[in-house]
Amino acid sequence: MTESLVNTAERRFPIGLTLATVVVFVVCCALGVWQLQRAEWKTHELARIEARKHAPPMPLTAVLARAVKGEDVSFTRVVADCLPGLATPAEFHMISDNGEWIARPLGPCHLAEKPFDGIAVDRGFLTSSRGSPNPPTLSLPTPVRVVGVLYSRPAPPARGLNRPAPFVLVAEQEMPAAPGVTPSPYPDATDNLQYVGAYWLTWFGLAAALAGVYAAMLWRRTHPK
Repeated sequence: MTESLVNTAERRFPIGLTLATVVVFVVCCALGVWQLQRAEWKTHELARIEARKHAPPMPLTAVLARAVKGEDVSFTRVVADCLPGLATPAEFHMISDNGEWIARPLGPCHLAEKPFDGIAVDRGFLTSSRGSPNPPTLSLPTPVRVVGVLYSRPAPPARGLNRPAPFVLVAEQEMPAAPGVTPSPYPDATDNLQYVGAYWLTWFGLAAALAGVYAAMLWRRTHPK
C-alpha cells in the first residue's frame, strides 16, 4: 500500500514546475525574438550611418529644419557657413588618444536662420596639448566654413549660443583651418552597435535546453524503473 502511494506521488503531474518552465521558456523565446528584431534594426542602422557619412555634405540649416520636424538626422554630413565673429577663449574637453591626453577644442558656429542661433563645433585635436592632462588656455578664431558630421548627443556648452542645436558638428574640414588644430572624427559609431542583436541564438538555445531538461525530467517521473 505504501509503495503504491509513493509510486502515485512520483507519477503525479508536476503542475508548479510545468508552469515555471513555461514562463521561463516563453521569456527566453521572447528575448530571442527581440534580439532578432534588434539585429534587423542594426543592419538598417549600419547601412544608414555608412550612407550618410559618405554622402555629399548638405547645408546645415536645411538638415536642422528636418530635425525640427522630428526626422533623425544624426550622422548626416553637412556644410555649415558660420556668421563672422571675433576670436574668443576656446573651450576644451580632454580625451585619451593612444594613451596620451589631448584637448579637443569646441567653438560656436553662429547661424543666421532660426530656430537655432548656432551649433557647437568639435574642431579636432589641438596638437600642442598632447601629453598634458590640463586644459590649455588659448583663443581661437571662430569657425567660418565647416564640413563635418552631425552627432546626436547633448551639445557641450559653447560660449555665445543661447539656443544651440542639439547636435555636435564634428569637423572634417575647416576653411580656413583653425591654427594648430587637426580635424579628427569621433570613433566609428558602428563600434557601439557591434553586439546589438548578437545574442538571439543564445536565448533560443537556452529555451531549447530548458525544454529538453523538462522533457527528460517528465519522462523519468512517468516511467520509473
